[in-house]
Amino acid sequence: MSEEKQVGADKLRKQYEPQKSKPLRFNTKVLYAGKLQRAKQWSGNYHVHEFLEVVFVLQGSGEILIDGEYVNVEKGDIVIYPPNTRHSEHTKQESKDPLELAFFGVTGLKLNNLEPDRLLPDGESPVVHTGEDEGRFRWLFETVFSEVENSKPYGEMMVDLYVKLILTEILRKVEVEERTLIKNAAFSEIYNYIVNHYTEINTIDDICEKLYVNRYYVSHVFKKYTGVSPMNYVTKCRMTLAKKLLEETNLSASEISRRCGYFDTTNFFRNFKNNEKMTPLEYRESKKKRK
Repeated sequence: MSEEKQVGADKLRKQYEPQKSKPLRFNTKVLYAGKLQRAKQWSGNYHVHEFLEVVFVLQGSGEILIDGEYVNVEKGDIVIYPPNTRHSEHTKQESKDPLELAFFGVTGLKLNNLEPDRLLPDGESPVVHTGEDEGRFRWLFETVFSEVENSKPYGEMMVDLYVKLILTEILRKVEVEERTLIKNAAFSEIYNYIVNHYTEINTIDDICEKLYVNRYYVSHVFKKYTGVSPMNYVTKCRMTLAKKLLEETNLSASEISRRCGYFDTTNFFRNFKNNEKMTPLEYRESKKKRK
């Protein structure tokens, strides 16, 4: 709900209420926070924790080894280590910039349908690409470290608040909330189908036919829990994939269009520009300039 009110001759007051959602309650405790300064060809010991550890790549690039699998990381990435997960990090031999990391350990986290101290569902990548939100996450991690390093007044309270904010921002970034915190079987079925098949969905009828439900029901249930229509969410998923492919590959715009489910490249370009206010190629160039 929003309200605009004229205040005096030349001022306009804007007032909004927060969007209502099922609340998250984090009864968390921050165990530590720190930084690993640049170290050439540094390699961490393969180790394990009984709590959640969250790492932000401040600088450089490298690899993480998590439960026996190697995953590439670079500046701006966040790495989520669940409890009892063996892991280590190291700078690649060919990397010009060695890894520099900020990190914290936290316990007491409990989300619906997840084991204690787990932030992401099984099957999710442990690496979160922050993209255009890199600056915001960097500030938050730097602030957490500053608070613990300098033992500022009310430091424990501030660190707790900032860490809760980071965890919530990660949930928002990877859109976990809709899958794990909303207990509605009908919504979950619709949502999961869209997430797993968005490149194949061209109309709302495609969803209805697969799930044997009518158009009104799909639209009503989905919008109730997400605030957007099913087809708008399909577009959002496609745009997220398109941006990832533009940033991480050299594929042509037409090939990316096809992989995102658009067989009409013109439609892909139009939707991309409507959402990002620039063409796919302009988006790719903008990301290259930031690196």
